[in-house]
Amino acid sequence: MKVSINWLKDLVDVDVSTEELAQKFNIHSAEVEDFYKLVEASNLVVGYVAKKEKHPNADKLSVCQVDIGGELSQIVCGAPNVEEGQKVIVSLPGAVLPGGFKIKKSTIRDIESNGMICSLSELGIDKKYHNEEGIHVLNDNMTIGNNAVEEMFLNDEVIDFDITPNRADLMSVMGIAYDTAAILGTKLHLKEYKVKEGSEVNPVKIKLDTKNCMSYYARVIKDIEIKDSPRWMQSRLIASGMRPINNVVDITNYVMLETGQPLHAFDYDLLESDTITVRMAKEDELLTTLDEKERKLLASDIVITNDKKSVALGGVMGGMSTEIVPTSKRILLESATFDPYHIRITSSRLDLRSEASTRFERKVDPKRSLLALEMATNLFTEYASGVALKGISKVDNIDYSEVIIELSLEKLNSYLGSSYSLELVIDTLIKLDFEFDVMDNIFTISAPSRRRDILTYQDIIEEIGRIIGYDKLPLTLPKTVSMGKLSERQLFSREIRKVLSGLGLNEVITYSLVNEEKAYDFTKEKTSLIKLAMPMSIDKNVLTHTPINGILDSVKYNLARKNKDIMFYELGKKYEEKGETELLCGALTGDLSSTLWQGRKEVVDFYLVKGILETLFKKVGLGHLEFVPMSDYKNLHPGQSAYIVDRNDTVGFIGKLHPSYENTNDLKDVFVFEIKLEEMLKRRRPLKKAKAINKFPSIYRDIALVVNTEVSSKELSDSIKKSGKRMLASVEVFDLYIGESLGKNKKSIALRLEFSDPSKTLEMNDVDSRIREILGHLGKLHGAQLR
Repeated sequence: MKVSINWLKDLVDVDVSTEELAQKFNIHSAEVEDFYKLVEASNLVVGYVAKKEKHPNADKLSVCQVDIGGELSQIVCGAPNVEEGQKVIVSLPGAVLPGGFKIKKSTIRDIESNGMICSLSELGIDKKYHNEEGIHVLNDNMTIGNNAVEEMFLNDEVIDFDITPNRADLMSVMGIAYDTAAILGTKLHLKEYKVKEGSEVNPVKIKLDTKNCMSYYARVIKDIEIKDSPRWMQSRLIASGMRPINNVVDITNYVMLETGQPLHAFDYDLLESDTITVRMAKEDELLTTLDEKERKLLASDIVITNDKKSVALGGVMGGMSTEIVPTSKRILLESATFDPYHIRITSSRLDLRSEASTRFERKVDPKRSLLALEMATNLFTEYASGVALKGISKVDNIDYSEVIIELSLEKLNSYLGSSYSLELVIDTLIKLDFEFDVMDNIFTISAPSRRRDILTYQDIIEEIGRIIGYDKLPLTLPKTVSMGKLSERQLFSREIRKVLSGLGLNEVITYSLVNEEKAYDFTKEKTSLIKLAMPMSIDKNVLTHTPINGILDSVKYNLARKNKDIMFYELGKKYEEKGETELLCGALTGDLSSTLWQGRKEVVDFYLVKGILETLFKKVGLGHLEFVPMSDYKNLHPGQSAYIVDRNDTVGFIGKLHPSYENTNDLKDVFVFEIKLEEMLKRRRPLKKAKAINKFPSIYRDIALVVNTEVSSKELSDSIKKSGKRMLASVEVFDLYIGESLGKNKKSIALRLEFSDPSKTLEMNDVDSRIREILGHLGKLHGAQLR
């Protein structure tokens, strides 16, 4: 909501600078996104083009003699629309235009130029607020030599507010004025309007055939003259972020911005009826709206009719059939209140968000319907030469009974932790312009109709607290009998982050929403998806089944920007109808380390990712988890994928992306993993206690075993550990060889065995005996032969 400071000062006394007012609103009311001058330009005057000649050295330039107030100044101008007899905006030498553009005397194609004739765009007025090509031509009533910015009413400042949905009252200059008066403790100057009516009687009758239109007021105004609205009104609309159109449209917009009450003007002659009926639309009823689109309506839409056919979509947009055109002479002016729910449903479904529908959705002040109608009628009579027919057509079914709230001073201070005096609270309620009575320190307060958000005593406490200032509340420590601490799950998650970050991985937080077509990319079973009822984009229309989708999107984003070494992880969620499942997921690709000057490079592969997970498991008490080869996921490489298991229970998976998936998504050598966080947490085992370093020396033996290719190194290691018993301290694989000399379907695996005894020095005979037992066991189980 953009608010003109000059407009605001018409309604309330403002005795501080715009910057200070913005700071006070940030503390006491709504957040201020920005504040700025409407025109950031200096040294601009109203000029009169006394003479125009063609530039002798340029076909598209003109040499103008411009009266700038008692003297003629020669200016070279390139605008195609400059003509003798025009009043124009002149930036004199020394002027500074938006963007720091300085005007100085210059020579253009050998002709001296002493300034510039300006367009509105060159003053910083966005093109969307005007429809001009070339310079801006001023009205004849402007005084030559005067400040052009002041003559055009552009000497204004603007505050841009970020209005939250609950504060619909602030979506009007009047609402901002009420809060300004409360914050500054100054006086409001709200106007009352009395319409001068003609003798002809207003013949229009109103019928409300739906409870979703609570009130409908209408006036008929004749002899309307369609023309530009006054310059001051145009400037205020521009300051408020609206483009001036003509006096009829501008007046309805102006009144809506000041009062918060949307209005709509129908061409009364095109209405072809003296009856206005408001009803719900018929299923599949057709209506062409002002944007020239034919809309198929539903029974949930509110329509305005001439008692025969629909002529407008109530609270959302008017119809083409009754549009105001340059030849319109009589208008029917509507001021109504509609049910917010139905307005929101209609505007959302038809994608017809407007300033009017936004206000109706958030609830308007019903007491301002008549005020807005009378204000607009006065403006039509003054600036459109209109004559108001006698009488107002209306039906009003609104219950105007006020919300009465009781609040004691004791309860107020108890909730805020304050010690406000009775006098301070009374003064604050007066500043807020709330009607109230007080007896025995108990306030009985009437919530004003403009504040539809005030329903309970908590709302009153909030109002009093914010106006006095939350910064004025005493600082106290919270009083509680409990001691705060992290839960076991929180501690576990932090430990995971600590370990993975220490191993060089970066945590990411990705979207929980994905395209429905990608939702099953890394799931085995197609369980039901949770779909958004109204997705903002088709690429984000369902909740994800795994964070891997989002992580891979991040990988692709980085790869597209030449960041090729990627190690991402995320603690995310899987979303299903039965609930949410927390997952630890990751994706890695590129180089882990590279020292090319040493001829070394460690590339991310299956075993590196597996090693990272094994390190994590050992650190968090999950060292017993194992990796079992699998090929069950369509988008994982069948030869480089494995389940992560605890005995017979699967807790996750790891794998390289399938080549076809990589080709489709422009990826290469990407490895992913997914582990269920809840399973990790409940399968933790106590970490082993530290042992003293063995003071007796270890004996190492290297053996190379020839086995069939289907025998894995893990199977050999497990068998060796079982046969080696307590004497065997560790087993490590250090070489793999496959060659013709070994025979068909054979391979050689070399292992290093460490033997030790904490109670004595081992003898060679003990180790040799144990080696023979191990080899015998391996031969029986796996057909292994010593190479």
